[in-house]
Amino acid sequence: MISAHAGPGGPDSFGPLIAAFGDRLVIRREPGRVEWSLDGAVVSVDVDAAGRAAAQFVAPSSTDLVSRRPSSAVYVRDRSGYALTAAGCSHMADDMIAFFSGTREPRFTFVAAR
Repeated sequence: MISAHAGPGGPDSFGPLIAAFGDRLVIRREPGRVEWSLDGAVVSVDVDAAGRAAAQFVAPSSTDLVSRRPSSAVYVRDRSGYALTAAGCSHMADDMIAFFSGTREPRFTFVAAR
C-alpha cells in the first residue's frame, strides 16, 4: 500500500490521488526527483533549489504513425512549476488525477515527443 505521505505536502495534499488510484500507483524516488506512474503514464517531478516542483506529464507510449516507432507525448501544466506548499501540492495532485484519468489538452500543454 502506498502511503499518503509519499510526496511533499503530506496526506492532505496527496490523499485524493492515493484514494483515486491506490495500489495501482508506482512511485520511484531519486535525489531531487519523484516519478509517479500508472498504466504507462508517468508524472516526473523535479524539485529545484528555489523550492518549486516542476512536473512533466508523459503519456503512455504509442506507435508514431509516420516513423512507426514508439513515442510518448510530454505535457506540462504550468512551466513555473508548483510551490512546495500544501496548496501547491494539492494543485499538483489534482493535475495528476486528471492526467492519470486521461485528460490531456487543453488542461495540459504539449511540449515534446520522446
